[in-house]
Amino acid sequence: MSIAITISLIIILIVLFHLIGGWVYANGFRKSALRVQPSKRKFGVWVRSVDKRRITLTVTEPRQDIGHPGTLGLYWEGGYGRVGEVIAVDGLDVTREYTQLEGNTPPICADSSLETCPPVELEGYAFPTDPSDADLDFETTTYQSPLGPIGSWTVPAADASTWAIHIHGWTAQRREAIRLLPTLHSAGVTSMVIDYRNDPGAPRDPSGHYRFGQTEWEDVEGAVQYAIGHGAAEIILVGYSTGAAHAMAFLERSDLAERVIGVVLDSPNVLLAEAVRYGSQDLRFSGTKIRVSRLIAEFGMWIADMRWHVDWEATNYVQRAVTILKVPTLVFHGTSDHVVPISVSRQLEARARSVVTLVETPAAGHVMSWNADPQRYERYLENYLGKIAQN
Repeated sequence: MSIAITISLIIILIVLFHLIGGWVYANGFRKSALRVQPSKRKFGVWVRSVDKRRITLTVTEPRQDIGHPGTLGLYWEGGYGRVGEVIAVDGLDVTREYTQLEGNTPPICADSSLETCPPVELEGYAFPTDPSDADLDFETTTYQSPLGPIGSWTVPAADASTWAIHIHGWTAQRREAIRLLPTLHSAGVTSMVIDYRNDPGAPRDPSGHYRFGQTEWEDVEGAVQYAIGHGAAEIILVGYSTGAAHAMAFLERSDLAERVIGVVLDSPNVLLAEAVRYGSQDLRFSGTKIRVSRLIAEFGMWIADMRWHVDWEATNYVQRAVTILKVPTLVFHGTSDHVVPISVSRQLEARARSVVTLVETPAAGHVMSWNADPQRYERYLENYLGKIAQN
């Protein structure tokens, strides 16, 4: 066999390997990020001890959230609590401040084998149910989207002419917004916290996939129309994670974007390709983990676009930020975000520096800037709301 033929065969094998790897990668991306499926409550934390003021949690392997600074929610079957500052760390055991909020006390695992004990789980929402957890009156409302009626909460405030539309992140819940509601309410801003297509109980997108703003913006427009119909003259958009992509798409495409006087984004997933590259995981072949190379990931992203019309350019809202963002925009992003790299928000600020103010939160994870330091977060938000109210 000649050297030329040998080299050609090697090149063909390399290309085939990357195409096959890319195909598997694309299937994994569709399953984990595109395809709509019922979300399941995850449990992977155990309680070693608990009293009225402190709790000791443990895990089987290191996790970011168990030692995350600030305030987090803790849930289990039959109850909900809130953990506070870290008191002590002993290996995988972390002792934190604790407040019981709802239901029975969490189950304690005294057994050396964790698998025999009922687990609990941490979350960033920090509020168990609805705005009443934050001592706020609210109404359960319904707005119309092009696909049909969709549920929401409306939290009335002193100023019925300024409404904040809250758009939760990918597969998240309305509860994601409760952390910000008291600050907006104190500023006199009425809040509307929306579901949108593909949420439980909401209509499905015709594609059967999450579209990262490309279709969801129409639901945001329906919510804005509802707000206008109920007295809103000015709109503030609040987007969490992928909800920020929906907000950006609305600002880019809707005729109602001129009603928007301010934008608040938290850990904005507004450059989808960057988040996918950042979170490229191992592939599984017959139960064996194989590290994904950058080239396989790129092949996979190309294949995903060809098969399911992801449109990486359309979901790159950072590239078009200077034309999309025309009003003061406040961006929060944690420096330890393992889902959407903080580089995305830094690029967003660089692209639209005249309107974007980026607040970086040290050690905060994804959509966890409030959790890491609620007082600091609320102070920035209060100042921002005061400034746009003066404009």
